Amino acid sequence: MDKKIEALNNFIAQVVDGWMLGDLITLTTIPHNPGAAGNCNFPISLYTFSCVEFLGQLTFSGTLGKQDYTKDAVLGFIDDFFPDDFKQKLQPHRANFVNIFRNGLAHNYFAKAAGISRTKPEPFSMEDGHLVLDADRFVDAFRMAIDKLKTIIHNDTQLVERIIERYETQVDENQKFKLSADKIIFYSTPTSGVSLAHPSMLQGLKHMKLTSTTTTTSSPSSQPSCSSNTTTLQPALNKKDSSIPPKKL
Repeated sequence: MDKKIEALNNFIAQVVDGWMLGDLITLTTIPHNPGAAGNCNFPISLYTFSCVEFLGQLTFSGTLGKQDYTKDAVLGFIDDFFPDDFKQKLQPHRANFVNIFRNGLAHNYFAKAAGISRTKPEPFSMEDGHLVLDADRFVDAFRMAIDKLKTIIHNDTQLVERIIERYETQVDENQKFKLSADKIIFYSTPTSGVSLAHPSMLQGLKHMKLTSTTTTTSSPSSQPSCSSNTTTLQPALNKKDSSIPPKKL
């Protein structure tokens, strides 16, 4: 189990700290100019929802329902890992939170009869009768949730096993979308600077090697670094060959 925890920590350092939080740090450093376009309210919020949903799919202790799969994943991760202050302020809006904000931003471009702000002191506010989610406070709560996740996996072997099993299943299922040989011929020219996700989280329970396709670091005293200017694909979890690095096209 120690090897699995180590491998999971390595995965978190690269994918969660490096890619997820690295991108969020870059997005939230975009200056906020009230009343102006280009503040990235929507992209920051939607990207955070994407990260929360992905991690909720792996960590949710219950069974993800077919009808409420996204809602269960998002609220499950919030319930298990977000700070209590955020959860308390979410409670009055909990029933429709995912539909209003995640589904609205993903499918309707706008939040549903609601708004997204930047740099407000509270995660939720009201404006002209519309519920408003603050993108920066949402990110802050998510970052604290990641800190809690890192702490819990050291003492919760069931959580570690659940993350590994679900992730490996997800990666295996996604292989059906990989280009077949007859389609690859149409893309014979290599694309420079493209980073494919590493092939395994565990990689035979050995320490995961990072290559030059991504540049990520993680330490308690520093912010996670951002990925290089690359295209990031999904890693696999538990493959036999630990020597396979991330592919580079």
